Amino acid sequence: MRFGDDALGARLNALLEPGELDEVVVASDLVVQAAYMEWRRATVQRTGGDQHVRYIVGHPGAVAILAIDATSDAAVTPDSEMLFVRQFRAPVGQLLLEVPAGTLDLQTGIPEEPLLAAKRELEEETGLRAATWRHLQTFFTAPGFTSERMELFLALGLSEAGPDARTPDEDEALEAVRLTITEAAEAVRRGAIIDAKSLIAIAAAERLVTR
Repeated sequence: MRFGDDALGARLNALLEPGELDEVVVASDLVVQAAYMEWRRATVQRTGGDQHVRYIVGHPGAVAILAIDATSDAAVTPDSEMLFVRQFRAPVGQLLLEVPAGTLDLQTGIPEEPLLAAKRELEEETGLRAATWRHLQTFFTAPGFTSERMELFLALGLSEAGPDARTPDEDEALEAVRLTITEAAEAVRRGAIIDAKSLIAIAAAERLVTR
């Protein structure tokens, strides 16, 4: 049982069993390959035999980091500061406030371990390292068109990486900033933070506070 052996777990298992909604890829044609992503035209077949075309963006996966300036879970308060980055996003044509994040590197076609990527991205984007790490959540960013799967990590016990810190890639222009958990939650309510992974991270931070 994937979701528990109680009544709710049994119901969730049943709800997530594809059954007649199952789709099997019977043909897949590469349309474009660029950098770490590939665009494919896939033909899928349903259980009834009918076929349909899906356009799919293949992605190696990514990480996001909920970095809180606290020594432990128990030390997290509404006034604890979260790390964000200010970054202009060309696809949406505006600057966004986001939690640190990045794509998994590929080594001979194999994605790196997500925790290693999370540690690298935190250092590159904020100049910080964390003493403790914990995996919080896995989610798909936009399952309607891409396979991108994101792993959210909690980073605590922050400290400066020092003069040998990794820096952002040449094509990245960003600025690290801090908001308290209370400020971040209010920024969501005011529509100032609208990036999906950051919304999930802030919700996780609020759960830490209430717990």
